[in-house]
Amino acid sequence: MSWQAIARKDFADSIRSWWVLALSALFVVVFVVPAYFIGRESDVIADQVGAETITSDAFVNLLSSFVAFLIPIVAIVLAYAAVAGERDSGTLKLLLALPHSRRDVVLGKVIGRSAVIVLPILVGFLAAAIVFLITPVSLEVGNFVAFALLSALLGVVFVCLAVGISAAAGTRRRAMLGNVGVYVTFALFWASFAEGLVSLLDEYTDVGFGALVELQLATRLLNPVDAYQSLAAILWTGDELGARVALFDGFVGQFYAQELDPLAWYFSDPVVALLFLAWLVVPPVLGYLIFRDADL
Repeated sequence: MSWQAIARKDFADSIRSWWVLALSALFVVVFVVPAYFIGRESDVIADQVGAETITSDAFVNLLSSFVAFLIPIVAIVLAYAAVAGERDSGTLKLLLALPHSRRDVVLGKVIGRSAVIVLPILVGFLAAAIVFLITPVSLEVGNFVAFALLSALLGVVFVCLAVGISAAAGTRRRAMLGNVGVYVTFALFWASFAEGLVSLLDEYTDVGFGALVELQLATRLLNPVDAYQSLAAILWTGDELGARVALFDGFVGQFYAQELDPLAWYFSDPVVALLFLAWLVVPPVLGYLIFRDADL
């Protein structure tokens, strides 16, 4: 299949341009430094939290928000020009002159760029695991592996978003602006948007408070960054309700927990995971549909 050839070439080009090595070094530093700090200060942290020993779940708790900030940026930088860059340079016409369809181009770019970001993320987590093995911190293998795979999946989600926008955009500049806009919306303004939506409905409708709380949570979970953070939170809270309300600050989260208890099935982990996984499919498909009919 020709998409495989495009994916292999994309990955090989990234190796030759040192992307894989540079990202591996970045993620090794990002994950090893906190792991070393937790290991070195494990006794102090244990005293603070009133526990006998510290586990790697502290690493999950500490890193989840930062990972949700960093990995989307890296994925966007890596993939925003995947299709639009080829289009600007004129190499896209040469690529399509070979036995490759436009669908092959989009799928191959998604697979190739996903491999470029997943491999360094997993290398970084492997390095952090080695640190835990030589420190007093107890490595909770199941939760640690789940966090590593979930973080790698976050990278793939934003690669899919970036490639979808890149395929739909006519130029590299438009692709960059579109991706920056998406990142800023999801990372900085989505929580305010959800809160503002609920405030408007509360002011101009007679929707009950419980329904408004559910609507705000549902809106937050449509954001892949928030869905990721809520799924990561289950690893250190061990509680679906606690993982959902972890998206809200302190007192607000405690107040919302009373309204959401018992948690409805449509806020369960499988449903949130399906919402998160939908971002792997929808952006590339929409981008391809626009790209398929575009005049090059």
